[in-house]
Amino acid sequence: MSFSVVLGLFSLSLFASGCAKVTYPQESVVQALKDIAAKEYGIRNIEVEFVGTTMGVYLPLDQLFSLDFKEAIMSGKVTDMENLFKPTDAAIDKVEDLLFSMSRVMLSTDKKIDFYFLQATDIEKSGMELSFLGNIEDVKRVRYWDIPRSEYRKRVIHDIRLNQAALWHRPVRRFFNDLNTAGRDVIQARYFPKTTADKWSREFFFADPRGNMTPTGQARWDILDLRSIPLQDNNIIVYVKVRSSPKVPGASAFRPETKEYLFQVSTRGAEEKIQRIIPFAYLDARPQGLDPSFTRETVYRSLPNWETEFKTPNIRMGDFLSRQLTRRLQTMLTENERIGNTFLSVKLSFGYEEKPNPYFIFDAIMPLRSPVAKPYTPEQGIHEDIIYLWTLAAREFAEVLRSYDFKDYQYLELRINRVGETTAWIAKREDLELFRRNKKSLEKILVARRN
Repeated sequence: MSFSVVLGLFSLSLFASGCAKVTYPQESVVQALKDIAAKEYGIRNIEVEFVGTTMGVYLPLDQLFSLDFKEAIMSGKVTDMENLFKPTDAAIDKVEDLLFSMSRVMLSTDKKIDFYFLQATDIEKSGMELSFLGNIEDVKRVRYWDIPRSEYRKRVIHDIRLNQAALWHRPVRRFFNDLNTAGRDVIQARYFPKTTADKWSREFFFADPRGNMTPTGQARWDILDLRSIPLQDNNIIVYVKVRSSPKVPGASAFRPETKEYLFQVSTRGAEEKIQRIIPFAYLDARPQGLDPSFTRETVYRSLPNWETEFKTPNIRMGDFLSRQLTRRLQTMLTENERIGNTFLSVKLSFGYEEKPNPYFIFDAIMPLRSPVAKPYTPEQGIHEDIIYLWTLAAREFAEVLRSYDFKDYQYLELRINRVGETTAWIAKREDLELFRRNKKSLEKILVARRN
């Protein structure tokens, strides 16, 4: 079962979710989603945030895909990319359960939500992530049979990519997990082989109030924030904020507190490895081997720009439509025999510019197979196969925007890119409607753009 099937399962589940009344008031939406995921599906480690009118949800997983990427690629036995990117059954179940939970909340809240974004990331094995971006109105429309499920699936933007920060953070997660579960001897061997226990045991609560070392840790560690910044020579600095509290509730050995650390992580070799752990309090002493610019003040000031595992995009409708149209047309062209026979390759994208006046851009790098063919000359005009490709793009563009009733644009700009030169034509919004209704051909409505 591939991740595309998850979209089908999600659209089916929509018919049983949501209601007209406000079940989840806007002030309790985040906690409501966490409670549903935890109590009904046993998913307890999600993050939920809002950026603009986009609801973002982060689902960290121990394993996302069935195959081990490194092992599969090194073996040379990978012949089917679909199998390489085949999610595990457990991952599919969690993604489906969380999408269903999100739909319940989104359809029954008074909080303004225009878009949803779900990111499922393999934080333990591959660092790969699978994301889904969709529009709440599409959820409502498929639920009420206004659009078919096949069309809904085209409207959800799904991507697979490598989450580099998740790999950088992996050894730090393991360190705090080991503090929670492993004994002192294991911690000593894994992380402090050249450091005596008395130099680290107090810091990580492997000692009693009198300073006597204990065989197990006295604290429970919960990670509150993880961020990283790459330096040079495969060297990463990871910032972590954690909360330490007594493992035994009510124990008076120490009070819960928030602590901060910098980890030096090396990316040399098969896996990332912790080279050094620096408590924030030590930054004032300018520890040797660390860039002198890493003071407490500079770290705090720069942290918003450090890499995180999860960041909800601030989506607007023009940008969402551009992403969707790019994906739609990419799919269409891979199945088009004429395009394959005419062009060596096609790299395309739609874009949306809001200022000073809103308009869409269709940009494509599309070298013709014939060495003598010219994409455009003033004497012969635009090559007929480029017109054919543009017609496909403009048709899909006009149909999709009409379906969304999106009118906040003045024209569509179509570009021909050549070495050191870009030539562009525009099709105005009112003319594109005539084109959509087959009243005019694309060639009849194109006007050369003046710089």
